[in-house]
Amino acid sequence: MSEVNRSNIDTGALLGGLLPDFWERTPVGLCLSDDSGDIVAVNASFAETTGYGERELVGLPIMRLLAAEGAVLGSAAHIAFIAGEDSATAEMTYLHKSGRPLFFHASDTRLRSRDGRIYRLTTLIDLGRRVAGVPQLRQHQQAETFAALASDISNDFNNLLSIILGYTALLQDSPPDAGRLTTAVGGIDHAVRRAANLIGQTLHLSKREELNFQRVMTGDVVREFFRMASATIGTGLELSLDLSTDLPPVSLDPRQFHQVMTNLAQKARELAGSGGRLTVVNRRVAGTDVRVKFPDAREPAYVELSLRAAPPNGEMVAGERPGTWDAAVRFVEKRRDLSLLVAHNILASHRAHLEIDAWSGPALAFRIYLPALAETETPSGPPVPGPADPGTGERTVLVVDDEDMFLQTLSFLFGRNGFNVIKARDGIEAVAQYVLHADRISLVVIDLGLPHMSGWEAFLKMKERSPQVNALVMSGHLEANLKSEILRAGAKGFLQKPFTMSEALSEVNRLLQPTTPP
Repeated sequence: MSEVNRSNIDTGALLGGLLPDFWERTPVGLCLSDDSGDIVAVNASFAETTGYGERELVGLPIMRLLAAEGAVLGSAAHIAFIAGEDSATAEMTYLHKSGRPLFFHASDTRLRSRDGRIYRLTTLIDLGRRVAGVPQLRQHQQAETFAALASDISNDFNNLLSIILGYTALLQDSPPDAGRLTTAVGGIDHAVRRAANLIGQTLHLSKREELNFQRVMTGDVVREFFRMASATIGTGLELSLDLSTDLPPVSLDPRQFHQVMTNLAQKARELAGSGGRLTVVNRRVAGTDVRVKFPDAREPAYVELSLRAAPPNGEMVAGERPGTWDAAVRFVEKRRDLSLLVAHNILASHRAHLEIDAWSGPALAFRIYLPALAETETPSGPPVPGPADPGTGERTVLVVDDEDMFLQTLSFLFGRNGFNVIKARDGIEAVAQYVLHADRISLVVIDLGLPHMSGWEAFLKMKERSPQVNALVMSGHLEANLKSEILRAGAKGFLQKPFTMSEALSEVNRLLQPTTPP
């Protein structure tokens, strides 16, 4: 075989001819982001690994694929990598769209365009599907997952403690009137109940129980669930069951599936509230249709069970986008939720899939896809797991948090102490409010873990508009170096949840002290 004369090869033409085909066909996930961190292009493998659509990712900042606490360090790491520090991005942890941490191998390469601009090419390999049979690697994957869960659990508990401390502050006012007393006691009771549920979800994940699969009809299981749970979930909720009786049977562990239904129905109940509506429907779906949404769906047919929650008639909030229910969208965009991770975990053991949809109508839809059994098939055991200038005297504060009770508590605290308060519940709303009122906002108090757009991304967008934006960042996460990175990036203060209301007020007053001219 004669040796190839490499000097005669047109390298540019060769790469131009081969790379497009490689980009689409390689099983390795590829993502190209520019020097500002915005995603320029992804291939199908990257989109599949992260759970997004290709078009959905283009234009988003790559930090959107990180947890809220990781976005702070990830933003600094991206800047350092573009500047030439090869190892800066080595410790990044990417999330699937569902919120679960990815077990992956990633590497980054700097590319320079003809105009001299630097790009970052990220290659991502999902190891979770490739190491299912290797015990040591599976243990490592579980350790990574539980480390992420521990961070989320601590954040949720710190949020709840902050809520309790806020209501405690109301009770300490002397003398507390009857209305304030009722509000505070009700708020504390609700927070404690949420904490108890959080503990229950955590204990569920820690158990290693043997599954007891049974051949059942979904209609029968769902009717029995709502009969038993009507006292806790159905009260004040308009419930409609439209369940077909001529669908194929499925194989599931009824007790474990009861836990899935409990988690989803409780989330639907919390969002819909008293007077809301919950509709439950089942139907048969072809496996090819499910594979469009879940590429690892391998069964020929599925039974879809849909839980659709909607607010009471006529109670959509003014200003909400047509066709959406903003409370549901904020919940879905938050991504990591312990009760949903429990549901995903249980359904994965059933070779089933969970879709969460807040965009196809003014409602929140949970769609469960359970493998349908052939009429002659019998279960064979467990499946194989597949700014304003503070010196001007303006005292307007933009407060941003997706926890409604905590947002109301902080707003009440600042309002009672002479501040004008503007509220926002997600990152996009926060940026919009800031752009609208920047000339009079003297301080932004913003949480990191926000839906739609993280608090960190929102802060950076505010900083682009007003480099001297006065921001106080809050977080319930306990990541190393988080505070120092936040302050180094230009935030003026940091509050670690949980904090007392007096601590919050003291920090706000410190940041709004009139500046003394030099």
